[in-house]
Amino acid sequence: MHAALIIKATRLCNLRCSYCNDWRVGRGHTMTFEVMVAMTAKALGDPLHDSVDFIWHGGEPTLLGRAFFEKAIHAQARLRRPGQAITNSIQTNATVLDAELAAFCRANQIAVSVSLDGPAHIHDAQRAHISGRSSFDEVRRGIALLRQHGIPVSALLVVDRPTLSLGPEVVFDFLVNQDVKSFGFLAAKPKNTPEARPATPADHYVRPAEMGKFLSRLFDLWVAHNDPGLRIREFDAILKRVLGRPAATCVLAGECFGRYFMIEPSGDVAHCDLFLGDPAYTLGNIVTDTFSEFRSSTVLAMARERNRTVIEAMRGCHNFPICNGWCPHERYTALRHDPDYSQGCCGLSGLIDHIRSRVAPPAQAMSDPLHCFSV
Repeated sequence: MHAALIIKATRLCNLRCSYCNDWRVGRGHTMTFEVMVAMTAKALGDPLHDSVDFIWHGGEPTLLGRAFFEKAIHAQARLRRPGQAITNSIQTNATVLDAELAAFCRANQIAVSVSLDGPAHIHDAQRAHISGRSSFDEVRRGIALLRQHGIPVSALLVVDRPTLSLGPEVVFDFLVNQDVKSFGFLAAKPKNTPEARPATPADHYVRPAEMGKFLSRLFDLWVAHNDPGLRIREFDAILKRVLGRPAATCVLAGECFGRYFMIEPSGDVAHCDLFLGDPAYTLGNIVTDTFSEFRSSTVLAMARERNRTVIEAMRGCHNFPICNGWCPHERYTALRHDPDYSQGCCGLSGLIDHIRSRVAPPAQAMSDPLHCFSV
């Protein structure tokens, strides 16, 4: 079994992004060495965990500096079982990266993804410092530093209202002019409100249909650009499924429960970081509980049952074999805030239809994958 740990190493952050609910202030919001070791020991000691991804999130994890990650890598080396695969990655705003940490990431094969929300005026409007000062130039400096150390850089862009207004054409032109060749896109999401009634209005919510329209046009621009080296995560994932290959990302896997865990600085554990703040997805604490107990918990069993019920209602959709019902949190949010939400479709179908319309028959595409698109 593959396990992925989304680790909130610290909730402290030097930015105040307009759509973010993850930052905290004050004491007690940084993971202690004791919690980190308990998490590592239990993750690597679980007999079902053949491979473990340590995904370091925040807040801003690089605020912890090289020393924190040295201890983490050392603990993994001491506690790893023979033959067990381990990967590490950091999601960072890149504003406080220094040469020391970059060199450490290179030496220990730590993947780095940088948050970059588009052209400077969009990025700075959404991702400013606490003081309101812009962060774009610092992010660009951080990306350059990573490249100087030979670290492949991917970028994650959050699409909020200003990005939709800017339009896919401008965003794509921005992508091709960056020193980055791998991108992922996230639709802005509101703070989780478990008690919200259907179609409750919410700030910072880009609905699936809006995101699908944006990505469909971006897909056409990507195809026309014809650069196999420019990768966009969402397109890669859907294309693999359209061509009959296994799901490469959790959002199209259909069943993610019991394999993805969020670890808070305190050691509290929940299913995935997307369900932050909803006790219906909180599983226990890594210091006192085990992954076996998390997987067999009543909370996770109930989450699985809710997921199965929703999935069954979607099996009649013609794109269900591609999306497998999409991400549970996408449906969770749409149920509460999208007036167009339908129980018969996950919301990704429009984008899948668009991509399928541009892809050659599977046999031809599989034999000639670089020329699989119709024009």
